[in-house]
Formats: sequence, structure tokens, C-alpha cells
Amino acid sequence: MQTKRFLGVRITKIFRAMDNAIKDGFTEPSYYCGPDSDRFEVLGKSLGNNCMIFAAYRK
Repeated sequence: MQTKRFLGVRITKIFRAMDNAIKDGFTEPSYYCGPDSDRFEVLGKSLGNNCMIFAAYRK
């Protein structure tokens, strides 16, 4: 997926709601700008040492 902040990212999890993603530690906004941006948002989770994983949730 293409994002404005992190460029190309791979989604590792998909959540039904933003609250669930935040509870699991996905708090960094990515400013997703892809074709499904009206239906999904992408958040990042830092793993330390400049390493992140990403998740999507339905808006």
C-alpha cells in the first residue's frame, strides 16, 4: 500500500475498528492515499530501531 508518510508498506493485521488497532499499539498515522482510502486507514506500530509494522482498519 502507498502512504504519504512511509511510502510503500505491507499490512500485517486488519482490524474492524480504530479502537482495536490503537489498543494493540498501532498509533502512528501513515496518511494512506491509495484507492481504498475512503474505506480504510493505515496505522504503524514501532518495534524500535527504526522498524515498524502496519495495520489497517475500516473507517
